[in-house]
Amino acid sequence: MMVLLPYNISKAISEQYGRRVTSDMVSDVPSRSLPEHIRESLEIKVPEQAKASMVCLFNFEASGIAGDTVSSYVFSNSEVQVHTMVDRSVPAWVTEKTDVIIMSYSGNSPEIETIYDVAMRKKARIHCITSGGKLAELCRSNNGNLLRIPAGLNNFEATGYEIGALVNLYEAMGITGIKDAMTSVLPSLIEYRDSVWDSRRTLNISEEMRNRVPVIYSVGELRAVHKRCKMLVNQVLGRLAFAGELPEFDHNEIVSWTEDRNSDEFLILMFRIKTDSELLNRIQDTVMELLPEYDLKIQVIDLEGGLMERAIKGIILADAVVCSMKGGV
Repeated sequence: MMVLLPYNISKAISEQYGRRVTSDMVSDVPSRSLPEHIRESLEIKVPEQAKASMVCLFNFEASGIAGDTVSSYVFSNSEVQVHTMVDRSVPAWVTEKTDVIIMSYSGNSPEIETIYDVAMRKKARIHCITSGGKLAELCRSNNGNLLRIPAGLNNFEATGYEIGALVNLYEAMGITGIKDAMTSVLPSLIEYRDSVWDSRRTLNISEEMRNRVPVIYSVGELRAVHKRCKMLVNQVLGRLAFAGELPEFDHNEIVSWTEDRNSDEFLILMFRIKTDSELLNRIQDTVMELLPEYDLKIQVIDLEGGLMERAIKGIILADAVVCSMKGGV
C-alpha cells in the first residue's frame, strides 16, 4: 500500500534511489544503457504529491538534457505550466503555490544554495533530484522532497535515471499520462539503440566529424538533442562545437554559410523531425535543400516517433557517435 505524503517523500524511497546502481569505474563517456536506466528508474514509486499548477524547474550541468526531454511532453499535453530555468534567478511569480524542482546530478553546482534559499523564503514546495552533495544536504535539513539517483556515474550516464525520476515526480504531482507514455516507447528506444550503436551510419557520422567542427541544428522540441551533442563534443572530446535552433537559423547565418570560404572546415548535423507546423517543416526542408548547393558537408538525421521518443533517439545517436570517436582519439 502506498503511503500518501503530501509534501515529504519517504526516507526509504530516497535511499532506494541512492543505492539502486553504483559504479566503481567512472568513465567520461555516456553509457549505451540509457533506455534500461530509464526503465529501472521508472520502477521507483513516488508518493502522491499536492497537485501542481505551476512548476519552476532548475537544471544544472548535463541535467538540463533530462529536463528539456521530459518537459517537451508536458508543454504539449498538460495544462500545468512548466518553466525551465538555467540560472540562479528565481522568478518573482514563485509563491507558496509553486513547485520548485532543482535537478543537479552532483548536487554541488554553485547556484544551488542561492536558489534553495530564495525558494524557501518564498515558501515554495521544493523537490530535489540529485545523487547527493550540497543539494541533498539542503533538502534533508529543510524537509524537502528528495529523489536520490545513483551515485558514481558521470553526468552523461546519469541522464536516464534523471529522466525516470522527473517522469515519476511529474506523475505524482498530477501530470498524468507521462509515465505511461514513457513506458510505452521503451521497447522502441531499445530497438533503436541496438540498430545504431556501432552501425555503419554512426561510424560514417564519426568519420565526417573527426576532422571538422560540428554545428548541430534542430527544432525546439529537440533542444535536448543539440545540447547533448554539443556538450559531448566539448566535454568528452575536448573539441569545439556549435549548436543552433530552428527557426532562429535566420538570414544572416545562412549568408555566412554560403559566403564563407572556410566553411569546408565545418560539418552541419541536422536532426530533423516531422512537426505539426507546416511552416516549420518547410523551413527545415528549405535549409536542407539550399545549403548542399554550396558544397557544404551536411548530415541529415531523421528521427521518428512521438514526443520524448524522438528526442531520446537523438540523444542515443549522439552518444553512439561520440563513444565511437572517443575510441579512436
